[in-house]
Amino acid sequence: MSEAKPHSEDLFVIPRKYGEYYLYAPLRRGLAVVNQATAATVAAYLKGGKASLSPPGQAIIDRLYDAELMGKSAPDPPVYPENCVFYPHEVTLFPTTRCNLRCRYCYADAGRSALDMPWEIGKAAIDLVATNAGRAGFRKFGLGFHGGGEPTVAWEFVTRCVTYAKAKADELGLETDLYAATNAVLSPEQREFIVDNFSTVNVSLDGPADIQDYNRPKVGGAGSYDDVSQSLKFFDKHQFFYGIRTTITALTVNRMSEIVEGFMSEFRPGYLHLEPAWFCGRCMITGEQPPEDNVFLENFMKAFEAGRRLGIDVHYSGARLDVLTSKFCAAPGDGFTVLPEGAVTSCFEVMDSCDPRAAIFHYGQYDPAKKTMSFDHERLAELRRLSVENLPFCRDCFCKWHCAGDCLAKVFARSGSAIHQGSARCGLNRAMTLEQLERLVRQEHAEQAQV
Repeated sequence: MSEAKPHSEDLFVIPRKYGEYYLYAPLRRGLAVVNQATAATVAAYLKGGKASLSPPGQAIIDRLYDAELMGKSAPDPPVYPENCVFYPHEVTLFPTTRCNLRCRYCYADAGRSALDMPWEIGKAAIDLVATNAGRAGFRKFGLGFHGGGEPTVAWEFVTRCVTYAKAKADELGLETDLYAATNAVLSPEQREFIVDNFSTVNVSLDGPADIQDYNRPKVGGAGSYDDVSQSLKFFDKHQFFYGIRTTITALTVNRMSEIVEGFMSEFRPGYLHLEPAWFCGRCMITGEQPPEDNVFLENFMKAFEAGRRLGIDVHYSGARLDVLTSKFCAAPGDGFTVLPEGAVTSCFEVMDSCDPRAAIFHYGQYDPAKKTMSFDHERLAELRRLSVENLPFCRDCFCKWHCAGDCLAKVFARSGSAIHQGSARCGLNRAMTLEQLERLVRQEHAEQAQV
């Protein structure tokens, strides 16, 4: 075999246990378990190339080539082209900062203010993405609702946007993709409207009644579980697709399997996201604490197994072994989210113009004179450089094509700057990804044993 250039970015040597190592090639979807001698040979190869090895060492590298764990050229990484044009055909609106709940850990401290989006801002955003979709030849455009508050509290605005978007789609010969994040404390009329008009919703629900009512009380202090339960049962009755997003705190982490089992006994969600709480926002007042990483990991894997038994995918955003990407989310220049006052942000978590991170993530504003959105394209270019292939901190991390540098809002909150110095979740993300790799190895051994 001819000499080939090492591709260190495509192969990682990771300690396993009992003197064994993983060889992991994420872009090739390759994984092997090797002994210490083979791991040392690979490390030497990655440092000095094949010519630096003894004949036995070269033979080991040849076998790894045959197994396609490495090759003459690395697969193309999942990066966006440098000349990619910003031409959004979907938008997420934040209709209001008002909220009907007072969740103990709310990152936005929702309900602290009462700011609502004027109609002309929502209309301008819808016009822009609809027009872009038509000109680009897309079949549909997207309209979502999220917020630093509960979007359905601004119900008249939401329904007006939906009605207008559908009319605009008809006018342009397009379809709409409507979605929302909601706490699902809804009236019967709201539930029916959502089922009739939306593609999907992502519902925040933290567990059975005792957990939900403690974590996510209504403004007056009453529990919210019964309201959410009625909404989900209505969605199930009408076979409406939705997912559940659950925030895990130090008080609930040991009940994660119970939470999954309880959800599946009551509801029929399409997916479950279990995410550790982040110490910010209202946590500063309530003192609500995130779980310890090792405790979250242990209980997540139990919850994952419970989900497998019950036929539901259970996810954690920082460990996505099935995903290859250069961006954790749309924050590096792809997200088009409009805040109530008309500011444009690429990050759901950076809503306040007084937030120091607004200088990173806010890249536009509604222009009342022109009745359209204006963008800072230099800021957009800076955002796009935040994809993982450009982050020195992540260069040698085996998780980089999965977590893609993790949530940038959390990263920059930690660093206090626009320099990526790692996330507080890096340790958890690596440990969780390693656990997923180990699961693949055990599964392969079990299948071989059955042959």
